[in-house]
Amino acid sequence: MPVREPVSKVHVEPPAPCEPTSSKTVIRTLTNTAIGATAFLLTCVGLRAILPFPEIDGGVSQKFRFFAAHKDEFDTLFIGSSRVYFQISPAIFDRVTQESGMPTHSFNFGIGGMYLPETAYLLEQILNLKPRNLRWVFIEYDEVQTKWSPENQTSRRALYWADWKRVSLLLRKLTDAGTDPLWLPNPAKLRDIVRRQNDEKNTRSLLTFYAGQFEKNYTNVARAGDVLAYFLGANTKERRASYLGSASDGYVTRPNRMSPSQAATYERGLAAAMAEAGTRPLSPYAVEAYMQCARDVRKIGAAPIFLITPSTTEINVATESTRTPGVVMAFNDPRTYPNLFRSDVRRDGQHLTKSGAEEFTRIVAGNFVELARAGDIR
Repeated sequence: MPVREPVSKVHVEPPAPCEPTSSKTVIRTLTNTAIGATAFLLTCVGLRAILPFPEIDGGVSQKFRFFAAHKDEFDTLFIGSSRVYFQISPAIFDRVTQESGMPTHSFNFGIGGMYLPETAYLLEQILNLKPRNLRWVFIEYDEVQTKWSPENQTSRRALYWADWKRVSLLLRKLTDAGTDPLWLPNPAKLRDIVRRQNDEKNTRSLLTFYAGQFEKNYTNVARAGDVLAYFLGANTKERRASYLGSASDGYVTRPNRMSPSQAATYERGLAAAMAEAGTRPLSPYAVEAYMQCARDVRKIGAAPIFLITPSTTEINVATESTRTPGVVMAFNDPRTYPNLFRSDVRRDGQHLTKSGAEEFTRIVAGNFVELARAGDIR
């Protein structure tokens, strides 16, 4: 039988008793965490500074890059929503000013669906290009938009402008915190938001949404694709031309008109809007945003002009205020401008047809020349 070798005994040391974490270890951990967080934030900021302008749908990127390449060719800029995009013809505007002895060279930077605070952000990026000859900046005058439809909340359009200046404005408006430097949300408003009472059912989700957009924006989410698109030249001339229009001045025509049934509905809505008593001032948050826009425009030596377009939703917007950011050119009164509110020159309650847009442009140019000659624009 085989002889078994004797089994040697293995001595196992008992585990050392756990010593309480020293204060030096805690300090070292916190310091390393702070250094890591700081390095991460500085990296994010550095990337934002060197990354190209993002790829944004709707003509935003195409128009921005075109303007950047030709920034010193223009002295007049129009910026706003589709009510600017499809309704202000730079060619007609420049023709009227030329005939009036005040020649201009203008560019339409209207973008479909663009309102505050996106407008203010994009204007700031345009002014950061330091266009040397820019003298006049027309800015559409409207309320701050706080709501994004669920289907658009995941788009790049809802993200690229979400810096702290814009997001803090939205958070203030949503919490009724006012525009003073000291941020104090309204306690009653906060209570309603927490309990989802009154009209605050969606406000809490909006607050979460915008806070998330700010975080995504500053951590450069989805920006790797922009770098690839930039170096591959994804912004083709054909795609850019579709947003710049036939004259490469940013204006695109929309010639269609309303059907008889649509015209009848429009007429009823117009009559109802005209029958409303009083005026509707913009919120202090919108006024504050426009005041900042005006300051930014004046910093580069240009003059801001605020434009209220002939829209049925804008009929009762007040033009007089104790805090006006600059000259307000208002075309929202059907009694003063009846030809702009006729159903035969309307595509809908918000927009004019091609012929209506041309007439509107001529009226804007004529009013501009009068105000400029009188020295009222500054």
